[in-house]
Amino acid sequence: MNKSRILLFPFLTFFAYLCIALYVIYTGHLHEDAYILYIFSESFANGNGIAYYPGGPHAEGATDFLWMMLLGAANYFGADVAVSAAVLNGLGLGAICFFILKILEKRLDGKKLLLYSFLFSIIILFSPIAIASFAGFSTSFYCAFIAFLFMGLYEKRHSYILYIPLVGIIIGLIRPDGVIIGVIASLIGLFFAHTYGFLRRYVLISIFSCFVGVLYFYWRYTYFGNLLPLPLYVKGASFSGMPGIIPHIQWALSNVFLGLLTILMIIFSKERVRFLIASIPIFTLFIALIFATQSQNVSFRFQAPGTLLLIFASAVLITEVKMSSFVNNKTTLWLSLIIFILFGALTTYVIQTKSMISTLQDKQYINYFPYYLDEKADEDIVIALTEAGRFAYWMSGSKYDLVGLNTTYTAIEKASPDYLKKINPDLIFIHTAGTADTSNFCKENFCRISMDQLSQSVTTTESWDNINDGVGRAPLVFYDYIYSTDVDYQLYTVKYGESYGHLYAVKKDSSLLLTDFESELSKSFVQKNSMSYLEMKNGFKSIFSR
Repeated sequence: MNKSRILLFPFLTFFAYLCIALYVIYTGHLHEDAYILYIFSESFANGNGIAYYPGGPHAEGATDFLWMMLLGAANYFGADVAVSAAVLNGLGLGAICFFILKILEKRLDGKKLLLYSFLFSIIILFSPIAIASFAGFSTSFYCAFIAFLFMGLYEKRHSYILYIPLVGIIIGLIRPDGVIIGVIASLIGLFFAHTYGFLRRYVLISIFSCFVGVLYFYWRYTYFGNLLPLPLYVKGASFSGMPGIIPHIQWALSNVFLGLLTILMIIFSKERVRFLIASIPIFTLFIALIFATQSQNVSFRFQAPGTLLLIFASAVLITEVKMSSFVNNKTTLWLSLIIFILFGALTTYVIQTKSMISTLQDKQYINYFPYYLDEKADEDIVIALTEAGRFAYWMSGSKYDLVGLNTTYTAIEKASPDYLKKINPDLIFIHTAGTADTSNFCKENFCRISMDQLSQSVTTTESWDNINDGVGRAPLVFYDYIYSTDVDYQLYTVKYGESYGHLYAVKKDSSLLLTDFESELSKSFVQKNSMSYLEMKNGFKSIFSR
């Protein structure tokens, strides 16, 4: 087989990913947190600055800065944000496929190269990296740049190494945890640049990259007034110790097949030292993540660089097995074992992909309720909420995130009953986070409940001012406020999944009529009224219209 033909596989991977991603938004919805970033992207595109709602203060609720700006720029020129995300992630997945195939083609040719190119392309397409991207996150796009850094350190080629600092700053701008990978990779690249005689050019590019980083940090501090994105304040204040150990273990168990191949590669491969050196930036990230709270870790997206590493290791192992010196020439037996393990990994990933798509196609009322409710609400409605993605994306009005991920005050100072009193919301939307059980007072999809019934339903005696975790604090703040306020609210408990996890409080004298609220809520539970993301965006017209 002509080696140039394998370039067809990255293109096919891109096309197949794009088809699946478009199918998801044609038949379902994106993840709650993905909607949050889209809010900021569209705000930027519409000339409102980077804000949580039109006319709202600057807020850095989206941590993936460059990703947010790229989607915003695409939206400004008429492209839908979700479709743009699918295209960029598809390009990223195609790039990952390209780098993997560059490793394979070094020692494989003919039918074997065709077979392994196809197999790895399919594994990449259904890997957790792609799965998280189907949900709307930047994972594949982000990992494509990390793949470039890995190749630079692994191959030690001038054309790769020279641009490691520049790619490193891009990774840091895409995701804040990418700064760790970029900095460590740049330091290792500095050693290689000195060793191979192009230190001066490397240093010049490094200085330029540092200048870009400093300029960005100065701008964002001036623009937002905070040193860190709001989610980092919220998560940093909520937990202590080493909360990342359990997610790491779960990730390892989820990727056990490729993990086994990686262990075999490290034991037997002559390339293990090169591989381990190139892996240092990702190892460093994993150590740092031990001390991080990995909330909404969809398909282990925080560990995605590690998943990328496992795929690279498996490709290296395949090329090593082909060498006649590998394990006493028992290549047929070893190749059979490795292919069997690869198919085990592929089967696992396909099952995980199917599960994710089913989840995204889940017909929960909350996917449609804010869309319908927005038709009956005044554009000046004031909303306080804890579910900050879908509801805020489809609803007009001023929105305040009680958890703090998107509202500066609650991120830094924390939510309180006095804060709710100050903003005087017309509508409050709370996820109870296990702090209340209203099932004794409701057997329908939703019910009106009284203050007394709510009081009887609360299952915790903890005081809100003893809790720093925004998710756990917000519902307790709501209970305290609703008991003490003079404002007359009607309370609703709503079934979400198998429990009554959602609570609403509607101000009785606001522009939002209780009859309208109830009619739209009821409509959202009717199967025939369920719509997909693209249907709610006027179908495929949204791809090229704002």
